[in-house]
This record gives sequence, structure tokens and C-alpha cells, in this order.
Amino acid sequence: LIEVHPDDAKSHSIYADFLYRDKKTELAREEFRKAVSLDKNRYPIWYEILRLDAELNDFEAMYKESKEAMELYPNEPGPYLFLGVAAYQKKNYAEAIDALLKGKDYVIDNKLLLSQFYSSLGDSYNQLKEYTKSDDNYEKALIQDPNNVGVLNNYAYYLSLRGENLDKAEKMSRKTNELEPLVSSYQDTYAWILYILNKLEDAKLWLEKAMKNGADKNPVILEHYGDVLYRLGDTKSAFE
Repeated sequence: LIEVHPDDAKSHSIYADFLYRDKKTELAREEFRKAVSLDKNRYPIWYEILRLDAELNDFEAMYKESKEAMELYPNEPGPYLFLGVAAYQKKNYAEAIDALLKGKDYVIDNKLLLSQFYSSLGDSYNQLKEYTKSDDNYEKALIQDPNNVGVLNNYAYYLSLRGENLDKAEKMSRKTNELEPLVSSYQDTYAWILYILNKLEDAKLWLEKAMKNGADKNPVILEHYGDVLYRLGDTKSAFE
């Protein structure tokens, strides 16, 4: 189809769909990019490009392409969210907040999307140490989507780092692990909260679960495991 119609955006977007289904993500993104170079007025294709930027963790491309999409579609919330995420990854937290605050007002009848906006705002405000605003946005995110595991985990972890509302943090982290039982980072959050609550044996148990799920190569989680073992008196294993 592309050989016969090389200048038809639809040809490239169809090919991109097949490439993506075949797990050729970067090639799929290139075909979507060719499609918008031929016809910029196709918002669903712009959204696919940004989604693949996210999947590839290509935040530089996401930052640039979300701005292009925003200029073409200033009333679509998606590009604002992707710009907020990209700016956050670049540590431009104020810029992230600005994009997210603007974009959330364009969300209509989509609770899950609105929850993502509030979640990213919570993350960004936390980095700026504006904890009241951070907590407020996490609460709003959970109102929209009570099972948003990213919010439940991050909110719980940040509360634990501040030593605040630990009972609430423990409940949220437990729920995270009920919803996603095999994620080592979520298991680590729960273990860390238990450690702060001085429930050391329980903390060790959860960190051992995390180790079985790939945390044995994560320096932060390994350090947490060492802290727990040290507190339990197993100094040899802790130093290891």
C-alpha cells in the first residue's frame, strides 16, 4: 500500500498499526511520524506518537512532540499530560505543573484521565516540597480513580518518608499490593512503611517477596533490605 501510495498518510498509519502489533515499537513510531508529516491534522496519530514516546521512555521526543501537538490541538488534554510527564522527567517541575493545570481543564467525562493529571500534579508538587498541594492532588486523583496504583504507591511512600499519616500510608500500600501483587517496587514501599512502624519481621518478609520479583538488582531496595536486616541483628547479611 505504501509503495503504491507513498504520500498518503493513511497508508503509513495503517502500516504503523501492524508494526506495533508485531512489537516493532520504534519502527511503528517512525511510520506514525511519516503520517503526520504528510497530514498534520490527525490528532489520533499525534496521540499514538506521544504514547509510543512514553512506552520507549523517550522523554526528549515526548517534550518536543507534545508541544507541537499542543499548538495544533490546544483544546485536547492529552498533549498537556504528556508535556507534564516529560517536563517532570527533565526536572522542570514548575513547567510540568503549568502544563498539567492547563490541560486538566480540557478533560470532559473521563475520570481515569483526570486522575492521571492529578497524579502527575501530586508528583510534581512533591518534588518542589509543596507537600500540602501534593497531598491534595493525590486525594483528588483517588476520588477520580480509587484504584490508581501509581497514586496509592507514591502517596504512601512520600508520606512514609515524611513520617506522616503512617496508618493511612500502610492501608494505601497494602491496597496497592492487593491490586498488583507481583511488583517489587510496590512491595518495597509496603516493607519500608512496616520498617518505620517497627514491624521488622513483616518488613523482612515483604522485602524477600520483592527480591523474588527482581529487586535483587535494585540498589534502593537492596539498601532497604540491608537496613531491616541490620535492625534485626543480622549484621553479616546486612553488610552483604
